[in-house]
Amino acid sequence: MTSRVTKVRLFLENPIQPGTELLFGLPPDTPEQRVLKMDVSGVEDLREIKALNSPQAALAMISVEGLAPSVEITFADEAGSFPEWIFQSTGGAHETPSADLLQLIAEVAPVDLAPAQRVERIVHHVEERFTYGVRDVGLGDDVEAMPALACDTHLGTCVDTHSYAVAAMRAAGFPAAYVSGLFFHEGRKNSEPGHCWFVVDAQGAPHHWDISHFLKYGLGPVRPVFNPKPGVRFALSIGRDLVFKGRSGQESFARLSGFHRFGGDAPGQKLVTRAEIL
Repeated sequence: MTSRVTKVRLFLENPIQPGTELLFGLPPDTPEQRVLKMDVSGVEDLREIKALNSPQAALAMISVEGLAPSVEITFADEAGSFPEWIFQSTGGAHETPSADLLQLIAEVAPVDLAPAQRVERIVHHVEERFTYGVRDVGLGDDVEAMPALACDTHLGTCVDTHSYAVAAMRAAGFPAAYVSGLFFHEGRKNSEPGHCWFVVDAQGAPHHWDISHFLKYGLGPVRPVFNPKPGVRFALSIGRDLVFKGRSGQESFARLSGFHRFGGDAPGQKLVTRAEIL
């Protein structure tokens, strides 16, 4: 079967001051995508670096006067495979289950069940605890480990929902990973990086899950469909609470999704990034 090749361009919506150092995550290969090529323009001093707490790599670069930074990525939809490192925890608060969450998940998904059944129960638990919406403070932003949501329903974007899901899966002993990416609605060629989903490695269980899209668009009970909402998606980076060493010291990034400031007055700040299918 011939694979489909798609070229995606990501660029800053607003002008950037010359000499601004930027960081852009390197997308991984997955069972749904293979990265064939990356072209970067409008920058200088381009270099590849790795996170201090994860093998996730990124491109560091500096903006140039009169030029607009952009990254073009050529994806093929042929089957790749996850690199083993994606299931390593960064050790950050958003990926680490609290003691209360460990106890709760032990009750939600008892160890005497088959792995696929336990995954399904955890997914159902996450689905029951969230309704789509924006929180005043992101879940896990103000604590040292992911709290347990034992009752009630809570507002949450895809970031909150899937960060909680990753921590819950890890509480059950399953390797899991948070994926930052792009989603283009069916028929559209423009998007903004910011969607996310999660993957899990458990015997007999599907690996990809997007609980948030089911909640946001009222698509019914959650199922392991790669695109519950018709469209196409691309993974851009893996993990939360990534730490990179910049020119002025270590900097933490809650997640990598498009262009971010790397140093300066607002280190780690996400810049408004747009994406288009070429």
